[in-house]
Amino acid sequence: MILIADSGSTKCSWAVCDLEGSLIERCKTIGFNPFFTNKESIIKHLDSSTLDKYKHDIKEVFFYGAGCSTKEKNKIIAQPLDMFFNNAQIIISHDIKAACYATYNGKPNISCILGTGSNSCFFDGKEIVENAPALGFLIGDEASGNYFGKKILNLYLNKKLPDDLKKKLESEFETNLSIIKNKTYNNNRANVFLAEYFPFVSNNKNHPIIKELIYKTLEEFFNLHIICYKNFNQVEINFVGSVAYYLTDEIHTILEKYKCIIGKIIQNPIEGLISYHFKNINLARRNDIFSSN
Repeated sequence: MILIADSGSTKCSWAVCDLEGSLIERCKTIGFNPFFTNKESIIKHLDSSTLDKYKHDIKEVFFYGAGCSTKEKNKIIAQPLDMFFNNAQIIISHDIKAACYATYNGKPNISCILGTGSNSCFFDGKEIVENAPALGFLIGDEASGNYFGKKILNLYLNKKLPDDLKKKLESEFETNLSIIKNKTYNNNRANVFLAEYFPFVSNNKNHPIIKELIYKTLEEFFNLHIICYKNFNQVEINFVGSVAYYLTDEIHTILEKYKCIIGKIIQNPIEGLISYHFKNINLARRNDIFSSN
């Protein structure tokens, strides 16, 4: 069996597949981001998941995760996976690769993530040839769930939300300043906490102040993380992630404004990732084996 995983900071989607690429079972756990998790936490969540019944039968694990951008960080994820799936080879890659693979349509493209965090890259079909810097939720992550969360809290706490939105936020979300500070500054998953406010944005996106916030923030992402590629308006631009999915219409409006080519906008890349994996990665590996014999 082969296990394929796509992990953001909030959640991780897992797909158990046979050697021909047929899906056996799917499951979800919390996201395993090496900046915010540790070995003990990963083992604990795997133990309590349905993956436990497959752990001795898995031969390869392909894990694509947020924060998995260096060998040092990748080890934080690889070690507990190696302990849990003790008969498997573990391969760790960045989640932007999962976005590339899941949306690939046979041509070079720009792939973007708008989920709990955000990122973008230029993908030529085989490799990421150019990548915008992923600066994390403290100084980056423009147009991500946590970024919108910060914006909403800033508006609310500075008394800039109109009364109707203020009452909605207070009735549905945490608005106590001391609790917000504690969950933001004394929490190893602060980015996830902040992203919990994004549904307030998507559920009220037709309100003038929220609409203005959405378009201003998407423009910020566009100007930083799409226009940086010299041929940005000559290739398809694809998006994955819940923020992108729920702001599909607004993304279309921004891309049409700049005469860009709109590609795929999908919430969860796992199905496309499985398809690409067995069509391209496994085929290439088999060809390498045959050519070396």
